[in-house]
Amino acid sequence: MSSNGSAGNSPLAACEVTVAYRNTPVLTDLSFEVPPGTLTAIVGPNGAGKSTLIKTALGLVQPLKGQFEFFGKSFREVDGRVSYVPQRTSVDWDFPVTSLDVVCMGLYRKIGWFRPVRARHRGRAMEALAEVGMQDYAKRQISQLSGGQQQRVFLARALVQDAELFLMDEPLAGVDVATEKTIINTLHRLRDEGKTAMVVHHDLDTVSEYFDRVLLLNRQVIAEGAAKDVMTSEHLKQAYSGKLLILS
Repeated sequence: MSSNGSAGNSPLAACEVTVAYRNTPVLTDLSFEVPPGTLTAIVGPNGAGKSTLIKTALGLVQPLKGQFEFFGKSFREVDGRVSYVPQRTSVDWDFPVTSLDVVCMGLYRKIGWFRPVRARHRGRAMEALAEVGMQDYAKRQISQLSGGQQQRVFLARALVQDAELFLMDEPLAGVDVATEKTIINTLHRLRDEGKTAMVVHHDLDTVSEYFDRVLLLNRQVIAEGAAKDVMTSEHLKQAYSGKLLILS
């Protein structure tokens, strides 16, 4: 893609990516480009390949063919410009660390592995916790936090990385209303600062309210573009195989 410069300005672009688990296709000929400074929701039914898309882009899953590019380069060349927030259910929350410790982990690239976390690093981590309303829980063990509070801590960890692209896997799943509002407000602020985010999202009722763009997926791209153009009854029926009740 980058050889002709067509995707060089795109924070994330996929070119004919195909992924399979045990010879079962999960994603087929996936191609898209994400414009900079936008919020994109990745939407589709269970098993559509939404989480697999993100994991493959990050190199956690190897594709059968095709490739992802970040700002026209490979992930290894730009991983400092990309931040990842995994599904909350995939994290070991019993690990004995505090909220502040978790956020400081997002600074390790700047600090250097096995080097001490200094006062200025903790100060930046506290600022990020304050941005998501978690400064009063800095010394709280993460196992003692609610699900919504844990999600806010992981968002704070992403914020301290000063990334340009944020990839988030279901950050709004199972969180309280206050946390959902905090996350969305933070995403909108990042967009207004010129940052880009792609977010796996399940609530179809809030897609058009929260996001600029939608990548509608069911193992392949059903539709991509402005939310108002993608979230149509025709596209949704195609993506959900007619199993979705659409209320006007």
